[in-house]
Amino acid sequence: MESTKTQTTTPFNFDESNVSKWALPEGAIARLGRGCVRDMAFSPDGQYFAVGTKIGLWLYDFSTLSPIALWETDRGYIDSVTFSPDAQWIAAYTYLQALRVWDIHNQMCVVEMELPKRPKGRIRLSSLKPIFSQDGEQLVAFNYPTRRVYIWCPRTGTLKNEIEMKLSDTDIKSINAIYPSCFSPDLSLLAGTCYDHNNRTAEFIAVWQVETGEQITRLDWTERWSRHCFSPCGRFFAATGSEGRVHVWNVETGNLEETYTDHEEAQIHPYYTPEGELIAAVVFPSQPKLEVWNLEKGEKIDICEHQSQGSSVRFSESGTQLAYTDSGKIKIWTKGRPVAQAFPTIQGHTGTVGSLVFAPDEKTLVTAYWGRNTVLWDVSSQCVRHPTEKELPNSIRDVYPTSIGKILAVGGDEKTLEVCEFGSGESIAEIPIPEPGLSSGTGTDALALTGQRLARAGRDRNIYVWEYTPSSNKIDDGGNWEKCAVLVGHEEYIMALALSPDGKRLASIPIARVPEKRIPILWDVDAEEQITQLPLTTPERGGYNSYNAGITFSPDGNIIAGGFWNEIILWDATEGKTLMTIPQSEENQRPITLRFTPCGRYLVAGAWWKGGLKKTSICLWEVATGKNIATFKGHTTDVQCFAFSHDCTVLASGGHDGAIYLWDLKPYL
Repeated sequence: MESTKTQTTTPFNFDESNVSKWALPEGAIARLGRGCVRDMAFSPDGQYFAVGTKIGLWLYDFSTLSPIALWETDRGYIDSVTFSPDAQWIAAYTYLQALRVWDIHNQMCVVEMELPKRPKGRIRLSSLKPIFSQDGEQLVAFNYPTRRVYIWCPRTGTLKNEIEMKLSDTDIKSINAIYPSCFSPDLSLLAGTCYDHNNRTAEFIAVWQVETGEQITRLDWTERWSRHCFSPCGRFFAATGSEGRVHVWNVETGNLEETYTDHEEAQIHPYYTPEGELIAAVVFPSQPKLEVWNLEKGEKIDICEHQSQGSSVRFSESGTQLAYTDSGKIKIWTKGRPVAQAFPTIQGHTGTVGSLVFAPDEKTLVTAYWGRNTVLWDVSSQCVRHPTEKELPNSIRDVYPTSIGKILAVGGDEKTLEVCEFGSGESIAEIPIPEPGLSSGTGTDALALTGQRLARAGRDRNIYVWEYTPSSNKIDDGGNWEKCAVLVGHEEYIMALALSPDGKRLASIPIARVPEKRIPILWDVDAEEQITQLPLTTPERGGYNSYNAGITFSPDGNIIAGGFWNEIILWDATEGKTLMTIPQSEENQRPITLRFTPCGRYLVAGAWWKGGLKKTSICLWEVATGKNIATFKGHTTDVQCFAFSHDCTVLASGGHDGAIYLWDLKPYL
């Protein structure tokens, strides 16, 4: 265990009138969105609500749900959050970094616990929350690579004890990890799923006596990921997995006492109330609802609207309140609420930003998030709303700009690919997708700037292209989308593809862990044949996901840019000859997200996250010289997409962290 240290950070004084400007990175005008949720916590006194996100730790006044502070923005990625019993402190674990304790009243980090490092320099706790003891004098956490429980003094950061959780000689040869774990309320017991990476199965759930590290119970279990909880007395233990059944064991005997099977196929989040009642939040992936149940009584307590496919769920300590995420919102349920009463809601905690486009008036940023959640951001006020059905349907996955100023959106279901125009609410096309290996879930597609050709990669390694044919001289009078090409030739699954602005050429890059098999191809769409293979320098494989790549055409269609491990390559888009190679620094090793400025003079490249980085880079390159004009750092993980304002003075970047940053380009262009 490394030494601890105390920080004397100056308290934060934020302008409450404009949350979008809190803790902005250098060069940013505003932040739209408050980051993907990773954990939530109610304070025991009901005064605060904390949200750990990929961009940092948010603290809210619970009575108004107004933000009070934003901390931990140097890295973000807050994996777990917990309050002290007196609600004076928050302990927060930053993924691959450290465990810190914050003084809420003074808004200061008072102590940091540096965690033991793994062989490659990374540090990792399990997904288990750090827990304060009931008297607030101890802070306890579990480190799964070492199988050790660490006990600190939260006031000083002093390590008071560490205890190894023991496995039998037989188990220690096969068990590679313990996921996820939970402590009993009095911290005397620890439970964890023992997992065998070789067989990719869970072997059992173990329960240890924390004081001695001795295993006292072995419970039959086969699922790696599950949700666990102890009863207040510690005598009973409940677990649920993907099958939607809840199992309850007697910890002392190891006997299975009860199995609840009423909600199979649902996602169940169990919780024991202080009175010992087993309740649960039941999320139905195929239905727009979340239900709260008393499992022991078989009684439905309440039903809540829920539109997302999945959800983060947290009960308050009393079990009378529940926070859950739903389509970019955090909703708060309270037991006994009036049926007609709207749920208190926190806006802006969205998922991964998949694509975005400035509306023609530049007052609105049309944004599509993963999970088919589309929202409209008011650029000047930084306010957000969901589009009406007349603006966009609910099934949209991506949005694209066109050369005639329209915004087209692509979505659909498993049988139909739907194309519609933002603002009109009308479907331009409903394209059947019966081809084997092709579905609406395929993640790689491209739309030509003309808006009249759409390409999508299939799981069969082929690329399908559809073309719009108007039925009259006016496109608004209707027409047909028909398949015009199938491009066959890749031996690997396709990582990235791009259509030229006129839709006549297509560039594609396959996924290949071996560089020699990662062969980009330039296609003639009309002839359905390869023009040439785009040459690579075949860089030495650099490590984690070094096979990822991105590709795009310049606005005039003359240049293709490809982003690879350690470099960006510019090719001539007619013959495929290499025009320039731009080496990347250690911090920009994965320049995957690419886009040319509307004038074509500059190329912006967004990096994907690489181990060891706190923030990923966005680099602006001059195309003619390969010179780096500017570098921005704000996103805590992969940069996913870009959009330029029409005068090219503002760059919008969307990230896997759930945030959109608006960057000021005027000083550089």
